[in-house]
Amino acid sequence: MSKTAFSLIIIITLVLLVSTISVIDSSFTNPKVSDSHPSSTQLNNTSSYLLKMYNPTVGLVANSEDKGPNPSPDPVPCYNTYWVYSDNLYAGYALQPFNQKIADNITDTVQRYIDDWGWPLLFEVAIGVPIPTVIHDGKDIVVNDGVVNGTRVQVLLDRHQPHDNAGTFQDADTYADLCFYMSLNFWLKGDRVMSENWFRKGEALWNHNTNYGFYDQAVYNPNSITYRRYQNYKDGLFLFTQRVTEFDSTITEFVEAAAWSYQNNKTGGITTQRWLNGSRFGTANTETTAALLLAYNEHLISKLHDSFGIANTWPYWTTMILIFTVVAVTIIIVLNIGNIRHRIAARIARVS
Repeated sequence: MSKTAFSLIIIITLVLLVSTISVIDSSFTNPKVSDSHPSSTQLNNTSSYLLKMYNPTVGLVANSEDKGPNPSPDPVPCYNTYWVYSDNLYAGYALQPFNQKIADNITDTVQRYIDDWGWPLLFEVAIGVPIPTVIHDGKDIVVNDGVVNGTRVQVLLDRHQPHDNAGTFQDADTYADLCFYMSLNFWLKGDRVMSENWFRKGEALWNHNTNYGFYDQAVYNPNSITYRRYQNYKDGLFLFTQRVTEFDSTITEFVEAAAWSYQNNKTGGITTQRWLNGSRFGTANTETTAALLLAYNEHLISKLHDSFGIANTWPYWTTMILIFTVVAVTIIIVLNIGNIRHRIAARIARVS
């Protein structure tokens, strides 16, 4: 067999190898949602909770039915408080399968605030917008304070832009929600290894002894405002992330069962927190309810699953073509180096 023929065989083999890799990658394009669904009644009641708190004049869903104050310096009650993100960023997408018109109204309102105030640089990863790999501490910002239909209301942001707060989460892997945000982020960047690495870090924080919640720093740190209380919105984030990435998990059914066990039978909302012994704490709220409902938006899940690598600045095929070209050229040069030397020697001999 000639060296040229052998070179062609090697090149064809490389082409087949690249094709095989692409087939393997494309096998991750058919997301499956867990069979352990809540009932349609539970899902509808959950969406009803959000829809009942939607204010068409404001264009957003109120924070909760809680009568306590929001965290602003001159606060109004939580039921007159409207968080652009994360609450309504989630709610707009969570309601898509239930009431498209109101869902679109919410999303349009959220986008107007984003146009004026920017992205939060954290929560938007759940709708397919990449975020920085360094997460900054948040800052609550009042962006609207006025009277609507005779009632004072406030619109707030929970923003994590660098100029809002210079502090960063150096210990992000000790917070379950941040782990899941980063898992989604690396998924969008096309890094499956890092995506699963962050997913496993968050998964490991689940309390296997009680199956009540994610025992992370927000729970065990005495300085945390939620000390010794599980934050239930993290259950929804886990389910959503697991379904987008399709990483296998032994805790999915436990997380789902725990999340739905805290649904308020009267309002349909999901209770915000629970004590270490599993007993409820506080009322339901929009963030927790919408985060859980996101995990059942199959269209959004499929879209994000298929968005693997969409944020990669160096496209997959560009990388593979570059590798193929370098390897092919190297092989041809190596296999023909004898001929090259012979020709050089012959020319030198003629000259001399």
